[in-house]
Amino acid sequence: MRLSEALRLVERMLAEHRLCDSCLGRQFAALGYGLSNRERGEALKISLLLEACLKAERGDRKALETVRTLAVNGGLKAAEQTLEKLGLKPEVERKACEICEDRLSEVEKLGRMAVEELEPYEYESFLVGAKIPARIVEAEDELRGRCSISWGENIKGEFTREVGKVIAKLTGKHVEFKNPDVIVTISPYSSQRRVTVKANPLFIEGRYRKLVSGIPQARWLCGKCRGKGCEACNWTGKKYPESVQEIVEKPFLAQTLGDEADFHAGGREDIDAKVLGTGRPFVIEIKNPRRRTLDLPKIAEEINSSGKVEVEGLEITGKEAVARVKAAEAYTKTYQITVEADKPVTLKELKRLEEFFTGRKISQWTPRRVLHRRADKERVKTVYRVEAKRVSRKRFEASVKCQGGLYVKELVDGDEGRTKPSMAELLGKKLKCISLTVLKVEEEKGRRRP
Repeated sequence: MRLSEALRLVERMLAEHRLCDSCLGRQFAALGYGLSNRERGEALKISLLLEACLKAERGDRKALETVRTLAVNGGLKAAEQTLEKLGLKPEVERKACEICEDRLSEVEKLGRMAVEELEPYEYESFLVGAKIPARIVEAEDELRGRCSISWGENIKGEFTREVGKVIAKLTGKHVEFKNPDVIVTISPYSSQRRVTVKANPLFIEGRYRKLVSGIPQARWLCGKCRGKGCEACNWTGKKYPESVQEIVEKPFLAQTLGDEADFHAGGREDIDAKVLGTGRPFVIEIKNPRRRTLDLPKIAEEINSSGKVEVEGLEITGKEAVARVKAAEAYTKTYQITVEADKPVTLKELKRLEEFFTGRKISQWTPRRVLHRRADKERVKTVYRVEAKRVSRKRFEASVKCQGGLYVKELVDGDEGRTKPSMAELLGKKLKCISLTVLKVEEEKGRRRP
């Protein structure tokens, strides 16, 4: 497109619409670099004014209408002054831009408001988002369609970029598109809160050991009030007073000043089970952290001093760690169990137990004890190895290495035939798992990480 053609298009647009410098310049955003849309729009208006003045000197009376249009619909002060010099006092009624409604003139104000909202946050990078009403977007789309404009950008892009420039200038922080520390959301057309700030989550990976039985892995809400508090839960909103999650998250929330935390673990253990040995992998996700610099040794020390949960290997990681830890649900597990029988158990029977379950496929339907919250379906899992030793006439201990997802308690007692084969079925006795400890959670060799 030649400059003269561009000016004819500008002349046409301004004859039909009141457009601020930014909204005019944005329609030509792809033409030329190093200019803001406001500068580009002002330059186009000035170019059209100079052209009109040259035409007027040659006696083209129509050119004066172009100058008047620039003064009225273009808001160009130089055009208004030109008319006054020619003795043509224009009646200029100040009206808002038909596209942005003059909100683009508030970019500096929005940027300063954002900096105030960012004050409580520790961050090095940020990204700006914008909420723009549909009517604004539709008005611009209609203009572009009617004028066959193909060089423009959307108004949302201009708002976010220009507000971002203000924030960067005032704070010295930088824009990051892929993984910013904080996200600033502006609502230029809102009559209430026009700027909000939220930090992206922090992810910390590690392993935990549960040293005692009797506490659940995750926060367990009261079944009656669902966390609101009632007489049944002594107004705590919880079925159990604490959990691994709550013990772990407390010092993280204290240091980060985050809103809340999500606890992602590689599998689950029953309330009455312990987790010892190498521990279970986990990721804690801190929502909206105001502080991002963590003293991980101090956090580990505070958790470990609880006497109930220990953590190790804490390190700051990324969101991808959640998928990696979730995949650990299928990792090979090693359990230490204590089993009590209704009849004496011989060494020969334990030897047979070891031999039978080496490399054995186990068919399990969802255990009756969890049917109220999980789908009733069949799972086929593998027991890799069992090592057993007798500790009394009716009691033995066993180490069970198996595929992740196997219900070990049901492997022992058979769950009334829902698990086959089972230790109880093989020995022909009633068996009960009276203690269970997770010793090791390990990734299978050759498994590809997600």
